[in-house]
Amino acid sequence: MKTKFVRTLDYDRFKFFETNRSIVESHVRKLMASISEIGLLEEITINEDYYIIDGQHRFEALKRMSEHIVAKIKIGASSDSIIPVNIIRRGWSIKDYIEHYAEEGNQNYQLIREVIQYNKSKLSTGTLLDLYAESLHETRRVREGKYVINYEKGRMLTDMIIGLEEYVPMYSQTTKFARAFSRVVKTNEKFDIKRLKKQLKKYKLMVYPNSSDTAKSIVELYNRGLGEKNRIF
Repeated sequence: MKTKFVRTLDYDRFKFFETNRSIVESHVRKLMASISEIGLLEEITINEDYYIIDGQHRFEALKRMSEHIVAKIKIGASSDSIIPVNIIRRGWSIKDYIEHYAEEGNQNYQLIREVIQYNKSKLSTGTLLDLYAESLHETRRVREGKYVINYEKGRMLTDMIIGLEEYVPMYSQTTKFARAFSRVVKTNEKFDIKRLKKQLKKYKLMVYPNSSDTAKSIVELYNRGLGEKNRIF
């Protein structure tokens, strides 16, 4: 792509893609303070039609300060360029990626966005992504637009975890437990939640700082007293 630069006070020429992340007011205010103190450290990036590819918060800060917009024009850049730019900058949160792909029409992201929006449990966004993922969750796949949801399985896992509150008080909806539980259930077709609850009534489950050790703890407790044939792994 060819690169050109522009410096202007004509704010109305600039446009936002629907897939741009939402403006965060606190970030704009921090940028305004930084620009006032040390100036603009990096220009924004736009395409030839003045759609902002990267730097919408910088644009908003400069506009509010009545400062010149300094922009780098990448000829031929489109909304598809937003993700690669921000992967390099690492400026996007997981919710920004979900919103971006949902607005592009990806149904997997539209569904998980709804799950997150209407979540009334204590489960975090990252945990919900894990529970509803078709396979074992990887953050990288969310960023790359490759997240695949299994709504029914996610709903089932969420209900199971909420139902374990009385058996694993304080920990059942924490990330370290929920992700460990999800891994155990997803990798064991014969897992029986009734069996686990029965064991939890008799024995204390050890919950560790990392999900791998907690998953081993769940498996050990579940298998306690079981014959080889009925054990999970």
